[in-house]
Amino acid sequence: MRRNRHLLALGLALAAFVAPALASSYPDRVIKLVLPFPAGSATDAVSRFIAEELRKAMGQTVVVENQAGADGIIAAQAVKRAAPDGYTLMVSTNSAHGSNRALYDQLPYDPEKDFEAVGTLMRIPQMLVVRKDFPANDVRSFVGVARERARTRPISFGTGNTSSRIAGELLKVATQLDMAAVPYRGTPQALQDLVGGQIDLFFADPYAASGLLAAGQIKALAITDTMRLPLLAQVPTMAEAGFSSVELVSWAGVFAPARTDPAIVERLNREINRILATPQARDTIQKMGAAPMAMGTAEFRAFVSAELVRWARLVELAGIPKK
Repeated sequence: MRRNRHLLALGLALAAFVAPALASSYPDRVIKLVLPFPAGSATDAVSRFIAEELRKAMGQTVVVENQAGADGIIAAQAVKRAAPDGYTLMVSTNSAHGSNRALYDQLPYDPEKDFEAVGTLMRIPQMLVVRKDFPANDVRSFVGVARERARTRPISFGTGNTSSRIAGELLKVATQLDMAAVPYRGTPQALQDLVGGQIDLFFADPYAASGLLAAGQIKALAITDTMRLPLLAQVPTMAEAGFSSVELVSWAGVFAPARTDPAIVERLNREINRILATPQARDTIQKMGAAPMAMGTAEFRAFVSAELVRWARLVELAGIPKK
């Protein structure tokens, strides 16, 4: 027993010595940002921007790896299992680290216990869009047309992620429309089917929808924020359109596996917050229809705890059963 105690004490002493040394040399190889969405979304775009800025600041290559699917569970599990050394990080959102706990009976990771909260990146609303030939230019007109069409065929909305699913279900509750949710692996695929007429509406992030909007292939009816976007000042909020219960603002942030050295977590947080404070970051993120959001690590941990409660309430309001 005494020998075991000595070995334990020696191990703890070595860990205390090695950890600062590892943190002081960090980073000395490629850092990977695992992303739970396919290319083409605002989260993908902001991740690639942050990766490049971190490369400049830290002198090491930072790559983005898209592991889309299962509401972020695939990416979350990959990062949960990674070594807690700061070289595998996750750019997560209110899906994997917000609503999933309320959506799944058996979530294979704990959003709080299995991760270290590194830093926030942005907040972004969803935007209700329809294809260009839909005979409505505002939400009330859309509801009227949809209700008439629903007499002969189902009305459908795409779900490229949890935010779009909940926004669609909230609209369904608010309007009492009989609408069916059609799942997609990501926003770009849902938008493609919207243009092609396979679905009737979709709640997209403004960045992903911007190209189709500019080309006149889709129309924006409203956004789910409390205020209009400077990028799309002509698009009203859902509250202005008469549906204040359809309010939904998403977010993205960086996480590391649990037990990552606090010194590495704090270093990453400082670098990310410094980047977000630059005019270039502000302009880049605002052009995505989003807003920069910077927090310290303790503030971010508290934010995630509060978001788990908030998104559980939204899931309940939307009436989405657990999987």
